[in-house]
Amino acid sequence: MVLDVDATSAGEKRVAVVGAGITGLATAFLLGRARPGWHVEVFEAETHPGGKARTSVRAGYTVDWGPNGFLTTAPETLELARQLGLDAELQPASEAARHRFLYVDGGLRRLPSSPQAFLASEIVPWPGRLRAALELAVAGRHDGEESVHAFLARHFGRGFADALADAFVSGITAGDSRELSVDALFPRLRAMERAHGSLLRAMIARQRSARRRLRAATATDGRQGSGTAGATPAPRIRAGRLTSFREGGMQRLLDVLAGALPRAPRLGAPVNAIERLPGGTVGYTLALADAPPERFDAVVLTVPAPNAAALLRPHSPGAADALAAIPYAGLRVFGLGFDRIDVPRPLNGFGFLVPRGQGVRSLGVLYSSTIYPERAPEGKVLLRVLAGGRLDPAMLELSDDDALAAVRNDLRVSMGVVAEPEFVEGVRWERAIPQYTLGHWDRLRTIDAALTDLPGLHLAGNAYRGVGVNDCVREAQRVVAALVEAPR
Repeated sequence: MVLDVDATSAGEKRVAVVGAGITGLATAFLLGRARPGWHVEVFEAETHPGGKARTSVRAGYTVDWGPNGFLTTAPETLELARQLGLDAELQPASEAARHRFLYVDGGLRRLPSSPQAFLASEIVPWPGRLRAALELAVAGRHDGEESVHAFLARHFGRGFADALADAFVSGITAGDSRELSVDALFPRLRAMERAHGSLLRAMIARQRSARRRLRAATATDGRQGSGTAGATPAPRIRAGRLTSFREGGMQRLLDVLAGALPRAPRLGAPVNAIERLPGGTVGYTLALADAPPERFDAVVLTVPAPNAAALLRPHSPGAADALAAIPYAGLRVFGLGFDRIDVPRPLNGFGFLVPRGQGVRSLGVLYSSTIYPERAPEGKVLLRVLAGGRLDPAMLELSDDDALAAVRNDLRVSMGVVAEPEFVEGVRWERAIPQYTLGHWDRLRTIDAALTDLPGLHLAGNAYRGVGVNDCVREAQRVVAALVEAPR
């Protein structure tokens, strides 16, 4: 997104951004570029920026506790990184990370990479594969909202949905496929259905299009030659590639964002309340925990939905109720380091997810040192284990020792790892990922309608229109455009 940076006619405007996660920091940074004459303050209750996009570096291991990268399928985060001068630090995932697995029937089975390969795979028993193959002929349309499970069952059969739907969503939201709205969480699937009727037909068409683009890009690269002599080019990032940063993981992006702001984020500065200015004046006063109240022309709330609900309740109970109705999944995340010889399985992929009912409690295991080889010391491996989620909330109630014992047992069952890890760190996120349950779009319409009565107040973040890093940056772009275009 390109925004006008000529602020000569805009005057100074005071904007408060509440929350210093990805969305909040990107909002402040992009707004500072679009309107350098404005006064933008970022308030964060925690003592460090970044929200859940944190990374620890210790004993040669680099562990992301939130997102472990962003997809270059969309340009938002890649563009932001380049605006921050991080081109040379971009780290695409390894080629091996393209391979993903499911733990099914006591073994790791590779996820097929094409519709044709799926129909030959043993992940779903043959009656389920036969029914899935009939999707080209029997796929029907559905006018109302559907859960992810219902959508997949309608297209590919209940056997397919029962086997794969929860694993399909657990790596994204740690959610329950019977609760989650396919329309809100995967709008592209609905668009594919509208365009092609059959999802298999749509996927085959996309494969052909991707092959044509690859051939065109290869031909273009060949004509361009080697580039400017003596220049150090930024790494070439292929579209659709998971990408992070070489030093410091995803936290590198957040640290550079925070350091690029004209005013440093005010950390350890929770906002206790928001008051409207009297007399119909557009603007708000923020009541701060340990500082005098401050007045702003506009406020952007990028905090989790329940926090936003508490701040909005005095002004719009309807919006607050809709915000409070957005549930969250809790997660335990463990980073475990081992000697390579102590992990008997080949680590030739991204990792694996676990459908329910397979005798393994964890949601999945990421081969972090395969995805990004520099994440572990030479001769070591780093595994990142995710556990809990909507289908296993009791995992969050375990002590740290009991939770670690549970995931170590999962590694023994699924990967044959019996050795004591030489490196152990873990975090417990009570509200890790928002859940786009059935009725999500109705809730958003209620919230958006209520905000029309609160001019200058905006909501943004991963609770609304997408849970990924690109979605958060896109939210920041949307809000910055609204702020810049708003009348004084």
